[in-house]
This record gives sequence, C-alpha cells and structure tokens, in this order.
Amino acid sequence: MHFPLPTFVPGPVATAIALVLLAYHVVSPPLLWRLRTRRDRRRTEPDPTPMASEFRLGTWCLPVEALLVMAFLGTATAVFPADIGWAAPAVADPEPLGHLLAGAGGLAVFVLLVLALARSHLKLLAHVRAGALPSGVRREDLLPSPRDRRELGFMAGCCAVTVLSQVLVVYTVLFPVLAQVFGSALLAALVLGLLGGWQYVGQGGGMIGTMAVLSTAGLLVYALLLPGSLLVPVLLWVSYYAVVTGVAIALARLPIPQNSRPRHPVEVTMLDADGNPVERPGQGALDR
Repeated sequence: MHFPLPTFVPGPVATAIALVLLAYHVVSPPLLWRLRTRRDRRRTEPDPTPMASEFRLGTWCLPVEALLVMAFLGTATAVFPADIGWAAPAVADPEPLGHLLAGAGGLAVFVLLVLALARSHLKLLAHVRAGALPSGVRREDLLPSPRDRRELGFMAGCCAVTVLSQVLVVYTVLFPVLAQVFGSALLAALVLGLLGGWQYVGQGGGMIGTMAVLSTAGLLVYALLLPGSLLVPVLLWVSYYAVVTGVAIALARLPIPQNSRPRHPVEVTMLDADGNPVERPGQGALDR
C-alpha cells in the first residue's frame, strides 16, 4: 500500500475546507508571533505564567480545527480508515524500494534526533546540579522555563494540544489531499515538513530547523514506511514531547546558577637579567 490511496476522493467541498486549513496553517504562525510580541511589549513585567497563556490560546484554536476536520470528513465523497490514518500498522510494499528506505530513514532520523536532544538536556541538567552553566548557555535563557507545578501542567497540556492539532490537521487532512494533488507522498511529506518548521517562526533558526526535520521525518514514516497508520508517528511525537516535559520537570526542581564571570586576560611581563622588561615583537618605537 502506498499514498496516494485510490480509496480517497475528497470532492469539491472537502477540498475547499482543506485549502482553508492549509491557508490557516501558513498564515497563523507569523500572526501569532506578532500577537505575542505586541503583548510582551505592553507588559511592564515579564508574564509570570507564559505556559498558561499558550495553553489558553491553543484550546481556543483546537476546537476550530476539530470542527473544520469534521466538516472535511463529513463532506468528502469517499474516505476509508487508511486514508486518514486509522488502519492497523503494516509495513509498506517493498516496491519501489527507495520509498521504503526513505521511510526507514525518516524513522532513524527522528529517533536519533530525540536521543541527541535527551543527551544534550541531560548534560545541561548535570551542569545545573553542579552549580554551573555550560558554555553558551545564559541564566536568562533558562529563567522562562516553568518553575512551578501549575506551569508544568500547562506545559504538558500545550504538548498534548500540539500533538492532537498535528494529527487532526496535518495527517488527517493536509497530507492525503496534498499527496493526491502532487501524485507523490514523498513530495507531500517534504512540503508539510517545511510547513512544520514554519510553525515556529520567531523562536530562532535552530528551533525552526529542528522542527522542520522532525516533521519531515515523522511524515516520511507515515507516508512511506507505515502508510495508513498513525500509531507510530503519534508515538514518535509523544516521545519527543515527553523528553521536553521531563527535562522541564527536572529543571524546575533545581536552582538556576548565576552566569559565570568572564575571565580577564592575564598579561605577563618578561624581565631580562638586569630586571628590565623584555621588548615584545611589534613593540618598540610605538611604545617609546
């Protein structure tokens, strides 16, 4: 079995709803980033509950997305369980072999990135426990992380809302429609993978790049390795957010060290046998 599946026929109304969701997915990240930036500028003090604010925003967006997805499924001409990821897990047909290898590569990349993330966070926690910050990390970078149980709960809620939103919009609607339009599941996965990174506009190039790679890898697993089953992609994303949440919980229990003071250069003056300073190369006429 391979995408696009012949059993999926969206029809004109469902296609229009998919286009609305695609436009929403493209336009909303910069709009939300500007909204957050304006809100932060108006504040005289930092937001004491940033995770709660993000969770409230997500819970407003999620019902709208769910209603649009329900309308999409209700107006589609023909939809089968495998079209929207509700089939039992089964490895894709071995032909073409390149597609199967690309799906397996996506699985390997996702797992390796999550393991690398866990390893880097464990090193960070080890430094914080020792009372020092690693090079390149400032105290100000860690202060916005949740520091109490309430904020940690809202952070876990944000992660759950993100996974649910991605399953509803990206996997259930956008992927099957784009796979049918392009006639290629690989091309649809690459386009939606880039769109996954676009969702993190304003959070730095590193975050955008990481999420683009993770989104592409997850979609390759779904499209080319285990088509028609969302079980493994959902488990992959749950593992990623479990690492993020677990590190935040561990970090909240530790005091954040102060920034290390920069080391001042030490200047050494060499003396000759008579106790006079030895002239350095490049010194001389300018210093006299």
